[in-house]
Amino acid sequence: MTETNASASEANFLALQQDPFFEPAADLIADYLTDAFDKPASGEVDRWTLSALPSTNRTAERERLFTLNVGPMEVLFVERFLEDGEIVDYRVALYVSASALTATTSRTIDELRNTLPLLRFEPSGLASADGDGVLIDWFVSDEGADDQFFTLPLAAAIRPLADHLVTKGRGPYAQYHNRPFASEVLTRVGGAYA
Repeated sequence: MTETNASASEANFLALQQDPFFEPAADLIADYLTDAFDKPASGEVDRWTLSALPSTNRTAERERLFTLNVGPMEVLFVERFLEDGEIVDYRVALYVSASALTATTSRTIDELRNTLPLLRFEPSGLASADGDGVLIDWFVSDEGADDQFFTLPLAAAIRPLADHLVTKGRGPYAQYHNRPFASEVLTRVGGAYA
């Protein structure tokens, strides 16, 4: 019998539910899946995986709430920052198609940086994106950053990267996939999209 990875466990999901940012995080994932796939539930594990409280880059001052992967690449995660065991901030990080983002906004990445100064835009060096990924990230404590983030044409920039990543095949993350968390997120997707 194989041991369940902690990030796939119900215990991690229950612990994650206690975090103050759980509701917005689950909604972010549901929105991403809705933008990325016509029927997100049919692609669970084969096209996308979701971990709860993974150990990725964990330190005493920083840890991830979750990582959403499409195929072989992480595409969305939220980190929480701690001081003396108390949560002091969150960072939201999302990968999208750079070419779709610049085409839809009619702006270069540098122009986006200048017009949306509370967001960071970093071209992705991840091989899975084949040069067409850009990481957009921001801190919840930066007042107005969320407003800037949600003015972006996210749906138009998410779908092309997700479509590309699916062609890369199933990623190696099934052992980290948290089914209870995925089920919770899919209830938020609901309707014909699930």
